[in-house]
Amino acid sequence: MPGYSREIFEVRIEDKYLCSSCRLVLREPLQTYCGHRYCKSCLDEIFNLPSVQMCKQCPQDMQSEDSVLKRDQAFPDRAIKRDIGDLPVKCLNAGLCEWKGKAEQFDAHQETCEFGLIPCPKQGCGKQVMRMDLAAHLEKECAVRQVKCKYCAQEILLKEEKDHHAFICPQVPVNCEFCGKKKIPRAQMKQHLDENTGDCKRLKVSCTFAKVGCPSKLEREKLNDHIAKHHVDHLNHLLDKHLTLLEEFTVLKQSGQGQHMQQAVSKMDADMKALFDRIAAMENLAAQQGSGVGSGSGSSEVTKMLENRLQQMASKQEEMRHKYVAMETRVATFEGIVAVLNREIEKCSATIEAYERQRRQDREIIESLERKMKSQERIIALKDVALAEQDLRITSLEMTSYDATLLWKIQDFTRKRHDAITGKTTSIYSPCFYTSRTGYKMCARIYLNGDGMGKGSHISLFFVLMRGHFDGLLRWPFRQKVTFMLLDQNNREHVIDAFRPDPTSSSFKRPTSDMNIASGCPLFMPLSQLESTRHAYVRDDAIFLKIIVDTSDVAAHRWQKSHTTRHLDIERRRNA
Repeated sequence: MPGYSREIFEVRIEDKYLCSSCRLVLREPLQTYCGHRYCKSCLDEIFNLPSVQMCKQCPQDMQSEDSVLKRDQAFPDRAIKRDIGDLPVKCLNAGLCEWKGKAEQFDAHQETCEFGLIPCPKQGCGKQVMRMDLAAHLEKECAVRQVKCKYCAQEILLKEEKDHHAFICPQVPVNCEFCGKKKIPRAQMKQHLDENTGDCKRLKVSCTFAKVGCPSKLEREKLNDHIAKHHVDHLNHLLDKHLTLLEEFTVLKQSGQGQHMQQAVSKMDADMKALFDRIAAMENLAAQQGSGVGSGSGSSEVTKMLENRLQQMASKQEEMRHKYVAMETRVATFEGIVAVLNREIEKCSATIEAYERQRRQDREIIESLERKMKSQERIIALKDVALAEQDLRITSLEMTSYDATLLWKIQDFTRKRHDAITGKTTSIYSPCFYTSRTGYKMCARIYLNGDGMGKGSHISLFFVLMRGHFDGLLRWPFRQKVTFMLLDQNNREHVIDAFRPDPTSSSFKRPTSDMNIASGCPLFMPLSQLESTRHAYVRDDAIFLKIIVDTSDVAAHRWQKSHTTRHLDIERRRNA
């Protein structure tokens, strides 16, 4: 998010509070290595560019390596952020909202301001409304809000209501395009226009005898007149259809397709029954409308002709029944073959089930082996951790000093100092060292950005006493002189400081925990001195520290204690 607009501030904004990139008032300010300031979001965009970027505020004729913008050299400028946060501001919606406050409260107010414009949360609306009007917008104005169809009561989007009524809703009343009947629900229109069961009188439908060859198509209300006038033609179509079926039956018989033969015979029986029904209906219709085909003698001739044809069709049907009985024998043979095939299929199914059971058993064995492998992998991982701990312990023992002197190399100095500045890792402990094999256990602690009175200006270096195995044999409190040295790698001028312990301080009493409170030099070395060109305190991104503990009086104390012990032994022998 870029910086704050200058229009919301009620005071004049100084240039030091402006972002070097967007020129707005700094939001989450970061200071670069060259000393200029950027918004965090602006600097992130610059770092994401593929090429090396130079600071925009550094004059071009004075740009150097320090002007190169690097992510690891930018750190938060908390002082500037605090100053900007205290500046008086007003709401971005001036004229509507009367809120005034500090800049640090601005973002929180904008998230709750009733006059702020926010997008409608309904996907597809896209309209921006004031936060205070959002509820009314969602209830009355939003184009994608849910409404009920007044015909079918279905929940639909407001913007889809017209299309729903025009093309989808099953209850919307529509007009029939044939008979002009109005207010028929769309869902019932298909039934109204159905050729077989519909009630539209003006719909053109096929003749009832269309399946046997009648090509006529006419309005439903004229269908009965058509059947009455053309019953002779319809009977001729029926006869032709019957003969066609006989030919198909003969072809089926010659091809040996017994299963199809049974279906054909059943179909012919149904057709014959329908034919008889239609003939009876035609006879009744002919008796009622004798005038449509001529005189009474003409009607009698038609009846005789129909009876002759019926006798012919009955004889044909009887012949087909005999052929059907012959085909049933062949069908029985085929059924025997199918039974044999079914038994073979059952055997194959049993074999497949056996294979499936074996596969499941194999899968269980594999899963068991996988669990064992995972268990072994966990054991190996624990062994690896134990080996790593042993390696670390061995490395620590190799680096441990027993001569009261610690030479400490701190590598990757730039990163560790940056971590100290940002507060990620403020201090670092050194490896432990001893005054002797059975002497005091000690370590050092360094603050690369200072601690206490030296924070931000000096390197602070402290001495720490640790709990050791032989503390019960040592003299307490700790009284040895401690010397700190930051080595100049050019061997010109080392930084040296020393102190003698305060016997009354808890830092130098016998440790009751892993280590005592650190004590030493909070103003050990000014940070500005690190960049000295005459010295090489930092070289190859590393520094060297040396801590020396004076043990001369420790040796004398041990000699005196040993001499006293021998003297007491001699006295005890004499008294014995």
